[in-house]
Amino acid sequence: MKKVLLGLVTIIVIGVGTLLFSSHLTKNRGDELAMALDNVNPMVKVTTVYGLTNQAISHTKGEMNEDIFTYKMKTVDAAGQPRTLTFNADHRLKRQHYLKIETKGQNVNTWEAVDEATVPNNIRTNLAGS
Repeated sequence: MKKVLLGLVTIIVIGVGTLLFSSHLTKNRGDELAMALDNVNPMVKVTTVYGLTNQAISHTKGEMNEDIFTYKMKTVDAAGQPRTLTFNADHRLKRQHYLKIETKGQNVNTWEAVDEATVPNNIRTNLAGS
């Protein structure tokens, strides 16, 4: 019984450790695996970050011949922590415009264009310096 309990505790500790460590491994990675891991990881919280739009890194056509623009940009959260995110848009974004982005780790849930005045000063300063 002691061995079973010790084995169970070991598995739980390894599982929680893996969940905690995986969010550090996926940070600033824009691949599908990183996004999927962050999406199912209960240790990764939904956060709001802001970014300044740049040039799309790719433009492709989808299965229904729709435009798909892929963007990779530096974002900053309210605490001033930077993160690089990769996400898709169905149209070309205007350059040097602010986006408010809801993320769960590297997984972008939603994004919307916002006026510069709605972006906190510390975030604007941090983004302008990049």
